[in-house]
Amino acid sequence: MEEIDFGEIQRVLDEILGTGLDFQQMVKAGSEGSGLISWENGLSLVRRIFLEELMLQKQMWMHILILAIAAAVLLHFADVFQNKSVSQISFCMIYMILFLLLMASFKSSLGIAREVMDNMRDFMTVLAPAYFLALTLTSYLTSAGIYYEFILLLISAVRWFTENFVLPCIEIYVLLMLVNYLSKEARLTRFAELTSMLVGWSLKGALALVTGFHMIQGIISPAADAFRTTTISRGIDLVPGVGEVSGSVTDLVLGSAMLIKNGIGAAALIALIFLCLIPLVKLLVIMAAYYVLAAVLQPVSDERITGCLTGMGNGVRLLFQSVFTVLVLFLLTIALTTAMTGR
Repeated sequence: MEEIDFGEIQRVLDEILGTGLDFQQMVKAGSEGSGLISWENGLSLVRRIFLEELMLQKQMWMHILILAIAAAVLLHFADVFQNKSVSQISFCMIYMILFLLLMASFKSSLGIAREVMDNMRDFMTVLAPAYFLALTLTSYLTSAGIYYEFILLLISAVRWFTENFVLPCIEIYVLLMLVNYLSKEARLTRFAELTSMLVGWSLKGALALVTGFHMIQGIISPAADAFRTTTISRGIDLVPGVGEVSGSVTDLVLGSAMLIKNGIGAAALIALIFLCLIPLVKLLVIMAAYYVLAAVLQPVSDERITGCLTGMGNGVRLLFQSVFTVLVLFLLTIALTTAMTGR
């Protein structure tokens, strides 16, 4: 384990999470078969972040409630006094204030999603050399070369895919939903739904591509490496005098390298989950808040207000799905690579 440098990995984790996660210690614990982390501490962290995010979002929710109630009151008085022009102008003014408030909130959510995706890519970039060095030490040379190239390609593809397609599409969806409810006649609903469907299909397609690659590659490369290792081991065993001892030493070295490789894989999975835990909880709270506000305000407010809030909830849900999909892509890559080179 001393031959593998975890310094860059630890530096990235410290920059993102602080000093609470010791990667090398987790690798050691994983190699020894003991517990990597305390799950009680993890659940306590989730509960604390959930409550903190509720308190942070409380002021924005109060502003939205006040604006929605004000819009409902104006429309009610318009019906009573038969003065629709004044009420419509007032409603548009209130809606524009709500529009700016919701866009600022969405920009904050978008920043959370973009930051956590960048953090995952940075972590995978520094993890790859250490992990595939350990994989090489287990004699899986073919698999190490192929999977290393694939993971570098995956990191670049995820960066391009999220920055140039997924996140811009989600921004367009939210903007369409906000503009759609500015007038009584919803004219952009289908266009917004199409944008949402494109994001959903693209995320599912990315998962299918990565899973398919690993399933196909898992049939070929590990078998070739296992054949090479077996051939070398049998050849050493045939050497008179030292063959049996050398074969035992080789098996011991390969077994130790396999444990280290599996320990790095397990520690990487835990680190990725911790990198995404807090941002995902924040996005979940914001998404739930929009849906709850829309449900609470529906009996008393204008349907355009509730439709707007529902659209915002859907937009944050797409951000949540995007972050979760990127997390699953990296988790699948590490988990399947570790499992398929463990035979």
